[in-house]
Amino acid sequence: MRRRLNRTAGMTVLVGGVGELFQGDLDLGRLAAERLRTEQFRPDVLIEELHYGAVAVSQRLEELRPSAFVMVGAVHRGRPAGTVQRSRVSATHSKPDEVQAAVGDAVTGYVSIDLIIEVAGAFGALPPRTVAIEVEPAWLGPGEGLSPAAQNGLSSALQLVRAEVERQPLFCLVDELDPLLVDDRITPCPALDVIRALLTELRRLDRDGDWGATFALRDRLRCSVVAGSTGEGMDAQDWALWWVLLEELDRLQALDASEPAEF
Repeated sequence: MRRRLNRTAGMTVLVGGVGELFQGDLDLGRLAAERLRTEQFRPDVLIEELHYGAVAVSQRLEELRPSAFVMVGAVHRGRPAGTVQRSRVSATHSKPDEVQAAVGDAVTGYVSIDLIIEVAGAFGALPPRTVAIEVEPAWLGPGEGLSPAAQNGLSSALQLVRAEVERQPLFCLVDELDPLLVDDRITPCPALDVIRALLTELRRLDRDGDWGATFALRDRLRCSVVAGSTGEGMDAQDWALWWVLLEELDRLQALDASEPAEF
């Protein structure tokens, strides 16, 4: 029953390097996009520089309607220089005057991760699965090149971007499996309990970015399936999706193990 399905069909992942051109460490997003463009990604992954204003970025999102949007750039928040932070973000619920002020900044060509979230969210263009990967800058003034701290942060940020891109088919698979487990179509069994726990852990991975107990639950699910501890009511789609989930987790674990610590 090992039938490999195309988990990237109809999926687009937009990776955007958000930055202010030649403004010290705030130019990090452009440099990130340049680095990523030299690498091999799946055909559904688009790498773009987003330095042309938050309104234009929102229009680009409306045009592409990506299933996932990954932003990378430098954001000054008062953390130690070079700090890298990954977060799931969603549209903000700003007041009308705040949205108007944000759009006013955006139409002048200003862009930042926060401004894209606010403007694209107000326009209804922010994808539900949006991730921001930030590096704390050290140099904020005009000039080319990055500070040593930001350069180190860039390497770590790129590693997070690569991991995020690789995980998107897994998250799409979770979205596909979730509605198949909400009713009593499959009779109670150990395998059903484990896969529900596994999907809960994968939703937490999507939110927080760490694997937690994912692989231990994967191993329990595989053992339950092999032992025949499955319930009645499973159809061919269930079997295929469960096996694809196991294989995708195997692939990602091997990929994570092979990633170098620095780039």
